[in-house]
Amino acid sequence: MLRILLLADTVNKPMNVDRFVALDFICIFGEKCRVLDKNLHGDNEFGFSEFATKRERIAEAVKIAVKNDFLTVKATDAGFTYGMNNRGKAIVSGVQSPYAHSYIVGAKIVNSRFARYTDDEILQYISDLSSEAEEG
Repeated sequence: MLRILLLADTVNKPMNVDRFVALDFICIFGEKCRVLDKNLHGDNEFGFSEFATKRERIAEAVKIAVKNDFLTVKATDAGFTYGMNNRGKAIVSGVQSPYAHSYIVGAKIVNSRFARYTDDEILQYISDLSSEAEEG
């Protein structure tokens, strides 16, 4: 759940679960996704295969964050979006670990790179890279 709060605070606008999943994935596998100079969790052979299971885990983390009143939920025409509230911001401001700092730095770069992409375009970007990795 910590990464979800860090990401929501960094992006600073409501997102749906698909966007959380995609941006978090790119933050973790930044080098594999050709956005950052390293993968936050190191190099491993799985990478893109982890994307399929990530949505379920992120959706659960978002639910927990809402239940604990760290994120607000809003129903929109496009589905539910989730954004930071003051309680969530207080949690994030209290986190001072090197991991959190590295994640936030990467999240700022990732958010800047994909700010104008639709959710579907970000998911397609990851899908295209995954296909290239399988062929390579």
